[in-house]
Amino acid sequence: MDHYRKQIMLTHLDKKLPMFVEAFGWNVGESEFDRPDGYHCYHWLHTTAGSGEFRFSGKKITLSVNEGILLKPNVPHFYTPLTDPWSTWYITFGGAQIGAILDALDLAESTVISWEPSSPIASMHKKASKIAGAPYGFAGLDSSVTLYRFLTDIKKFGRADNMRSLSHYHERLLPLMRYLEEVYHDPAVGLEDMARYAGLSPQHLNHLFRTATGMSPYQFLIHLRIQKAKEELVGPGDRTIKAIAAQVGFLDASHFVSTFRRLEQKTPEQFRRLHR
Repeated sequence: MDHYRKQIMLTHLDKKLPMFVEAFGWNVGESEFDRPDGYHCYHWLHTTAGSGEFRFSGKKITLSVNEGILLKPNVPHFYTPLTDPWSTWYITFGGAQIGAILDALDLAESTVISWEPSSPIASMHKKASKIAGAPYGFAGLDSSVTLYRFLTDIKKFGRADNMRSLSHYHERLLPLMRYLEEVYHDPAVGLEDMARYAGLSPQHLNHLFRTATGMSPYQFLIHLRIQKAKEELVGPGDRTIKAIAAQVGFLDASHFVSTFRRLEQKTPEQFRRLHR
């Protein structure tokens, strides 16, 4: 399918979803478009070939290949081709919880977002063609799932204001995360050890972790130890809390219990009874 435009028939149940797709399409020859009153839904547009000029809120930007923009509802905008052809892919969407979901994903709005040609975003216009050509069934539900995956791909692979993507930071930290999987049981492991393994200063490592995970390296290690403890608690046998604490890297059982309660809102024994 070289091009398509799909309007989703939304049922009453679809409109109750946290998010829903109104329409999406691939225009291989985009034309000039003026919306002085904006659009009533969230509107994403990105370039698949050529380039175009996009104007909004007194700004003028160029959208080249693998660049897109997300606009809130009712933002006046205008766009026009700079090349012939200018090919674009768009999706419009809404939902009772869409604002909260976008806030949670912390997606940049009214800003050019770019991505690598190898990212899933670059081939979205081809993948979505299968949905566009499908017969009606659970179109509202299926497109809602596709929308959520697309938004999370923007979060993972998109670069706003020429910043590095989230996936870049995760790839940079992946060897260290694998290392921590091997040594989490050692209570002597600390920030200096992690920085030494990663070949970074503690300050830079802390910056990378906070950017990629929202927590410090040490907080990540504590969460990893608690995750491993949860696996032990629901496993076979009746090992003591003290033994499990020592196995996952805590020197003191009382510290383990207080940390577990703080992160899980229940004690290790309560967690064990709940899951066994």
